[in-house]
Amino acid sequence: MNRIGIAAALTLLAAASAEAQEAVVRLTVSGVKPAGGTVYTAVFDSADGYRKNVPLRSLTLQPASSVVEATVTLPPGEYVFSLYQDLNSNGKLDTNFIGIPREPVGISNYDGKGPPGGFDRQKVRVPSGGMSLAIRLISINP
Repeated sequence: MNRIGIAAALTLLAAASAEAQEAVVRLTVSGVKPAGGTVYTAVFDSADGYRKNVPLRSLTLQPASSVVEATVTLPPGEYVFSLYQDLNSNGKLDTNFIGIPREPVGISNYDGKGPPGGFDRQKVRVPSGGMSLAIRLISINP
């Protein structure tokens, strides 16, 4: 095999290896208001990204029922999943004057009691085999 053939084979092998290292997260979002607006999902891979609101991945989901499902492919690691439903379709999470959300929100590892906390408190570990993750949207400030 000539050098070009070897290089091409190594490139394909590296691409296949990288693909094999990706994990599928099956995300189930409940508490959604059907036809109530887009559900925005942000996936953060670091405390800095979470604090600065710079997600690794973003998804927009159009709900047709009270439960929405999606898949996200990520490298194995630790992530925070943060969601909200944009009830008034203005493209942002509306909050009151002290920052409490006025629209339904959900965060990985958050039960709705007290302040959600930072990256270390809300993170989930995505193993190499993938996982299922259920997040419930809740209304904090009716």
